[in-house]
Amino acid sequence: MLKKLVFVLILVTAIALFALVSHPPKEYVLQTDLLKEASGIDLGIVNKQTLWSHNDSGNKAEIYALGTDGKLLATLIINNTKNRDWEDIAIAKDPHTGKSYIYIADIGDNNAKYNSVYIYRVREPLIANNDKIIQSSQVDTIEIQYEDGPRDAEAIFLEPKTGDIYLISKREEQVGLYRIAYPFNFQNISTAERICSLPLSWVTAADLSDNGKLLIIKTYTSIYRYKTKRDDKNIITLSQNFKSLPYITEPQGEAICWDAKNKGYFTLSESATSVKQALYHYK
Repeated sequence: MLKKLVFVLILVTAIALFALVSHPPKEYVLQTDLLKEASGIDLGIVNKQTLWSHNDSGNKAEIYALGTDGKLLATLIINNTKNRDWEDIAIAKDPHTGKSYIYIADIGDNNAKYNSVYIYRVREPLIANNDKIIQSSQVDTIEIQYEDGPRDAEAIFLEPKTGDIYLISKREEQVGLYRIAYPFNFQNISTAERICSLPLSWVTAADLSDNGKLLIIKTYTSIYRYKTKRDDKNIITLSQNFKSLPYITEPQGEAICWDAKNKGYFTLSESATSVKQALYHYK
């Protein structure tokens, strides 16, 4: 079984490399130094063709709006929160109200020592032409505990129809896919239920397409695409077959999201010495 899995991984990687040579991504040098430790990215809903990104542990409680060409558009300051270890970001509509929210995943835990991790939810603001600094003080906090104990994670996505939150752990030989059911509890601790294991490790980001049918998962070295379905309880299930997508290995790539057509995707890495920090768009 292991030999078969290794063969499949080698085959899909070879196919992805061929596609990369045939269709290289567009590269946009990031025109700001505020995202040196970029750790998540997602495409806005209220703000079309706008990417929201952030830094990871110990940085300011801020997220940054970028153009799809890498230009900084605005800074959103999230008041009443702390960036303990922000690792990913997701933007989705509330299935009941239709309002667009930004979900900031404070789920990094390198040593698996935290009893709780947090997801902060804020309304996605409309960025006007003269908006350079925006502040948000209305923050909903979802405190989470994993049903099988503390663990490190860096990937979040939301199911568009149910509104459920999904997290993917990072470091296991076979990482876990976890679900936090909608509607969310903002007063008490919520449990992240383990749905399944995935034959991946070192997962750093994920994003679900707008129609909920395609999931992309990023590791430090690869990008994989899964087809999704729903079981009789409306919980996501993933196909056993997956596709390896083109990817230029970044210095420390921890961010990915679909583009507006859900056919291409953006990636972003932390900065590195002697390398220009770039936003890549694969089509």
